[in-house]
Amino acid sequence: MPIDGIGKPGGPPAPPPVGGVDGAKRASEATRPFEIGGARTEATAEIGATSAASPLDRLKAGEIDLGGYLDARVDEATSHLEGLGGEELGAIRAHLRSAIASDPALVDLVRQATGRAPEPERE
Repeated sequence: MPIDGIGKPGGPPAPPPVGGVDGAKRASEATRPFEIGGARTEATAEIGATSAASPLDRLKAGEIDLGGYLDARVDEATSHLEGLGGEELGAIRAHLRSAIASDPALVDLVRQATGRAPEPERE
């Protein structure tokens, strides 16, 4: 029983010609270096540089201390709440910051990420 033309009279279909109609054009395309379309402006370069420097990268580079790292993470976590009033948003951020310093599970996560534990807040 023949499968996919094997065993039929005439044999399997012939492969396409090597040169073909577009053969020369395709060969020149293969030797060109890979390019991404569109110009890279200063604005897109700045956006790329900003997103590449995560709070953890900035902490490891010594740009910010552990408190600055935690504040940056709290800001990221609450960035979608910008529509709230200033007092409400401030209270949420203060509560999150306090929880990071006092909740054992969150303290452990910070220690795993940064190698240091956050200082408990003094009242």
